[in-house]
Amino acid sequence: MMTQVILFRGKICTGKTTISNSVGTQLHIPVIHKDDLYDSIAEHITDHFIRNKICFSILFRLLESTLACNATIIIDFGYNHLDDVLKLKSWVEQRKGILTSISCTCSDESVWARRLNERKTNPQPNQLITDLHELKQHYSTINTDLLADELQLDCIEDIHLLTEKAIHYINKKKGK
Repeated sequence: MMTQVILFRGKICTGKTTISNSVGTQLHIPVIHKDDLYDSIAEHITDHFIRNKICFSILFRLLESTLACNATIIIDFGYNHLDDVLKLKSWVEQRKGILTSISCTCSDESVWARRLNERKTNPQPNQLITDLHELKQHYSTINTDLLADELQLDCIEDIHLLTEKAIHYINKKKGK
């Protein structure tokens, strides 16, 4: 049996955390959230670039131990750049694991804007962008295309339906 690294990726406030938590609970799989790592690091380091670099260093150390013991793990990391996802996929496969990637989107801009506005009331260190226009500009130069075999979920749908779709996809990929 191969180790499965399940990646929930997507832009800010699209629903990655909500759906990854739901799937993790249903499948009894631990979830590592980049935001949790980032916020913990933010207490000690002010530079955003360095915080991100540390988050990814920690992630890869955790993935190495996960792959070494043939466990399954869910990671909730933005991974918006397609090139970065391809590098992660290659890295996991070199270690005899499989990457199951799920891209989260939010097709309703009013819902997306509302989610961002909710963050303004009590923003965490990882929540650097809370304006939809600014967010769109931030992503305008990034190749956010999907992987060839990636599931895309529109997180305006019911969480139970999204969870079912994700679990079905995860199980299908694991059976490959």
